Amino acid sequence: MKSRLLLLLAAVALSMPVQPLRAAENAAPPGPEGVEWVLREINGKLAVPSGERGLPTLRLDSEKKQASGFSGVNRFFGGFTRTGEKLKFGALAGTMMAGPHEQMATEKAFLQALQGVTQWRVEKAALELLKDGKVVLRFTVGAAGK
Repeated sequence: MKSRLLLLLAAVALSMPVQPLRAAENAAPPGPEGVEWVLREINGKLAVPSGERGLPTLRLDSEKKQASGFSGVNRFFGGFTRTGEKLKFGALAGTMMAGPHEQMATEKAFLQALQGVTQWRVEKAALELLKDGKVVLRFTVGAAGK
């Protein structure tokens, strides 16, 4: 009797639809806050990892209204405001380490693009930051070194 019950439970369990966990992990959140976003594109060009440090990142804290992350060589932080789809960054500050020319150029382009952002949207599981309707930065959720 016990073995029949176990067999029945096993059959029921095997017949139930299974939702892949990966789909939930790869889905982008509905808003830009509370996630570490990894930069994938600057002004339509693929972002290049900064050596062992990986790609620039962005995190928006909705409670503190603070943006922070890795900008290519240094860490940065500063304020932001968001109203609906509108997004604006305040003055950004950061550490002052020097790095290789290419990484410093990436950092400069990244921080300049952040300063010009006027809107945000999540499109195809990516966070897109826009300036005057044009995508200037594209991020995904994931490991910065990839």
